[in-house]
Amino acid sequence: MYSDLFSRVYDAFGWNYYPEEFAGLLQRWIEKNQIRVRTMLDIGCGTGVLCNRMHAYGIDAQGMDLSEGMIAMAREKYPELVFEQGNMITYESDRQFDLVTSTCDAMNHILDPADLQQVMQHVYGYLEPDGYFLFDLLKWEETEECEPVDLGELDGKRLQFQIHRTTDGFVSLQIEVFEGTQLVHTEVIRERMYAPDQILQMLRQTGFSKAWCTDRLLAEESEQASTWFIIARK
Repeated sequence: MYSDLFSRVYDAFGWNYYPEEFAGLLQRWIEKNQIRVRTMLDIGCGTGVLCNRMHAYGIDAQGMDLSEGMIAMAREKYPELVFEQGNMITYESDRQFDLVTSTCDAMNHILDPADLQQVMQHVYGYLEPDGYFLFDLLKWEETEECEPVDLGELDGKRLQFQIHRTTDGFVSLQIEVFEGTQLVHTEVIRERMYAPDQILQMLRQTGFSKAWCTDRLLAEESEQASTWFIIARK
């Protein structure tokens, strides 16, 4: 779960650039495939950027996230939209959606495959017939360890960011907070790497009629994405 610190760093240092870029890609994907999307739910919505962009595109979009800090920021920035705080592992909705999305490697935050299967089952339950579940997954080769990177200052404190990975398929995102030269706080978020074939099998077991993986959401894209896109149709 993202703490208030991670939420504020995410917003203050522009880490919401990805949902901004993904929104345009998603809109082109919808248009090219002539998919009718009237309603959309973004699970792990962060500060609500994707929901806002899709709402401006004409879709009734709402979001949910585990982080109270993220949801508070989303509600403050986009008060006209609906955002709920909840756990995607147990989250159920009384609405049906044409499209459910999850970006910024939110699925990688689910560390237990059994919990991830439960997420899929719940999504299947609140998708309209023929609805789509579209999410991204980290590529292992894109998660190389890095030396500490200075992010800048927040509330007069200096922040550093670092990525660690282990041989058992986990990645840790670490933020350290300094007052002067003294380390005063360390925050760590763990993520699990999943093989696309494993995810596709889980989706088919859940009941999705089709499921596929690509690193080019649009065939005409010239460059491979740094993530996998997983697309499942109910």
